[in-house]
Amino acid sequence: MNHHMENRVTLQQITQENEQECICLEPREDQLSLVASNADSLIHATKEVTSRPYGIYAGSDMVGFVLFDNEVYSDGYYWILRFMIDGKHQGQGYGKRAIQEMIHMLQQRSDCRQIRVSHVPHNVAANAMYKRCGFQETGEFEDNGDIILSYQVRE
Repeated sequence: MNHHMENRVTLQQITQENEQECICLEPREDQLSLVASNADSLIHATKEVTSRPYGIYAGSDMVGFVLFDNEVYSDGYYWILRFMIDGKHQGQGYGKRAIQEMIHMLQQRSDCRQIRVSHVPHNVAANAMYKRCGFQETGEFEDNGDIILSYQVRE
């Protein structure tokens, strides 16, 4: 019986109840330089009132974290601001399913034309995963050199 397949991936908002669990999640050692810590992301979420932090759950276990816009930018873009899967839970398809879940949530908003995300240039795993989920490179870069990808929801 392939156990982890029936673990449905859901996104649940981070609250005081599950905040500690979220802060304890960490990427693999070799990825620590690639993504911000969840503690840092939660501070960012508090300051950035237009963003919403969610725990990525497989069944009842939190396996990752995502922070994305709750309000659209004037150009019709919603940004995925932070995204990570805990090192122990990587390689099981949770990242892909979490992104699909996010796309599903955001495309229900009539003002969402495009979902955007950026990652550090040498994070090849993230790049491949976003592309598998239908994101494409825009050819644009953040000021710090991060690569920007986009998912076209509607014209």
